[in-house]
Amino acid sequence: AAGAREAADVAVGAKVVGAGETEEQAGVIFLEGGRFLMGLVPADEADPTISPMDAEGPAREVEVAAFGLGAFEVSNRRFARFVESTGFVTESETFGWSFGVEAFISAEVNASITSQVANAPWWLPVNGADWRHPNGPDTSIDDIMDHPVTQVSLRDAESFCSWSRPDGRLPMEVEWEFAARGGKHQRRFPWGQSRLTGKRRDTHRMNVWQSELDAELQEDGPVRNLYGYGERSLDLVKEFYGARNTGLDGHPGTAPVDAYGPQNGFGFYNMVGNVWEWTSTQWEVKDPRAPPVDANTMVKKGGSFLCNPATCNRFRSSARMMFTADSAASNVGFRCAYSGRRADR
Repeated sequence: AAGAREAADVAVGAKVVGAGETEEQAGVIFLEGGRFLMGLVPADEADPTISPMDAEGPAREVEVAAFGLGAFEVSNRRFARFVESTGFVTESETFGWSFGVEAFISAEVNASITSQVANAPWWLPVNGADWRHPNGPDTSIDDIMDHPVTQVSLRDAESFCSWSRPDGRLPMEVEWEFAARGGKHQRRFPWGQSRLTGKRRDTHRMNVWQSELDAELQEDGPVRNLYGYGERSLDLVKEFYGARNTGLDGHPGTAPVDAYGPQNGFGFYNMVGNVWEWTSTQWEVKDPRAPPVDANTMVKKGGSFLCNPATCNRFRSSARMMFTADSAASNVGFRCAYSGRRADR
């Protein structure tokens, strides 16, 4: 891994600095900051599909300084401009492989894969998967240039942000959550309490997974987390992701970065759903039952198109998950933060 990092450093050189984008291209929304209640909301405290080891709670009052944040997740188009301008090489390209979900990998590529992630066998190591080929070497971003870039590591994301604008960086978890809440007090989602909105509660506000098995899972009442079935759990989750995604929200995979309209009054799009987003906050083990983690483990926020209450009820403003800094996946992207106020710049 060290050699791969050195190779990437040589490819990048000293060019990843400055103002590669205008403020308009970066879609910066400046926020004055302030105090807010961060963490698990009362409506979720008794939800059995939320893992206590994610350490969302308890709710606590925190203060955030003024900062700017991109209205959108960084798209393939923007990342391509960055690569063209700097010659940057991502870590997945250097390593020659990355992680993809079996449901999106072609039969031909799948036939050549001989291993899987032990604790998540629907995730596979795919040779040739990178940001240009998010689901394997026979896939392309040609038709999804306005979708979020994926298959990027922490270092890849940080490099883009430092190129994007002066003081560009990844957001801290507290900044990300402040922006996601949009000024609302202890609400599950950026827009409020209900996953679906509208008079008939049938308007989708985000991109998550809708399995054809959902109705079956809800027959006996509230959805149970499929990880709660002991030795059967992994087989059940793999079956869940092997079933057809109905795409009722309009997108079976990633969606354009401007899909669904702003999710809150601050004007941010896709804060929850679509792809997980890197933060600059290091993961700390808080639950005594949780196993130790590598020192380079970070917090990612927002959930992704793979989330569903039965498997990953993390498409909420307070939700969080760990991810090691040199990892990349087909459902992880980012947006950039910028220090200071508009008047300061």
